[in-house]
Amino acid sequence: MKPTWEIEAATIQRWREFVNAHIDNQPVKDRRRRNVDRVGIKLSKANLWVAFVSCQVTTQQRSGPESSVSRFMQSNSPALKYQVCRQTKSIQTLLEREFAAAGLRRGPTMASNLGRILELLESGEWKVLLQHLRTLKKNTTKGKEVKVAKYMQSRKHPGLEPKGSKKSRKFPGLGPKQSRNFIQRIGLSRFEIPLDSRIFKKLKELGCAFVPRAIALSDETVYLFMESGLQQIAQALDIYPCELDACIFSSFDEKDA
Repeated sequence: MKPTWEIEAATIQRWREFVNAHIDNQPVKDRRRRNVDRVGIKLSKANLWVAFVSCQVTTQQRSGPESSVSRFMQSNSPALKYQVCRQTKSIQTLLEREFAAAGLRRGPTMASNLGRILELLESGEWKVLLQHLRTLKKNTTKGKEVKVAKYMQSRKHPGLEPKGSKKSRKFPGLGPKQSRNFIQRIGLSRFEIPLDSRIFKKLKELGCAFVPRAIALSDETVYLFMESGLQQIAQALDIYPCELDACIFSSFDEKDA
C-alpha cells in the first residue's frame, strides 16, 4: 500500500490566493534567485560551516527576523567562522560561550554536535560531502535531493550502533528536516524542503484534513508523505516547492515583525 494525497480544486485555489499575496515578498525573491536561478551558490568550506551552524541553532527555537537566532546568524561571532573554529584549542568551549552570549537554548548540545561534525569533516569527510553537494549544483532533481538528504542523515558506523541513535549520525542533529534545511540554505534544493510547525499551521489553515504532530516528522516515511503533499500543491501552482516554502515562512515573518 502507498498513501496518496487527494487535493480538491477549492484547496488549490486557497493556496493560489495565499501564494499570490506573498510571491513578491523579498525573502521569496531571494529564494528564487538562489535556489531556482542558481545565482551566488558557493560551496566553500566557510559557507558550508555557516550552514551547519544554522541547522543547529534553528532547531527547537524561534528563528524569525527579530529572534535571538536571527541576530546571532547576522553577527560577527567567531562561531560562524570556519577557520577560527578549526584552529581553536577547544571548539566546545568556544561554541558554548558564543551560544550563551547570544541567548540561545541548547548550547551544550549544539556545541557537542558541531564539535563532532567538525572533527568528522577535518578527518576527510569534506571531500565526500562536496562530492554529494556537487551533484545538485548544475541541475537538481527530486531524486538527487533525496539522495543527498539521506547521505546527510546516514550513520557514522552502520551496523555498529543502535538504529536511530542521533549520536551515530555522520552529522548529529541533522534529521529529515535539517538535512533538507542544509541543502536549501546553500541554494542547492528546489524540491525537498524542511518541514516544521509553521508549515503545519498553514496546512491546517488552508484545509488539510491530516496534519500529524511535529514529533512524527522524525519518521522518514511520515516526512516524505507530508512533503509529497506540498510538492503536489506547488506543482499545481506552477512554482517550485522551495518557493512555496519561502511564501509560508515570509507570511509568518510578517506577523512577527
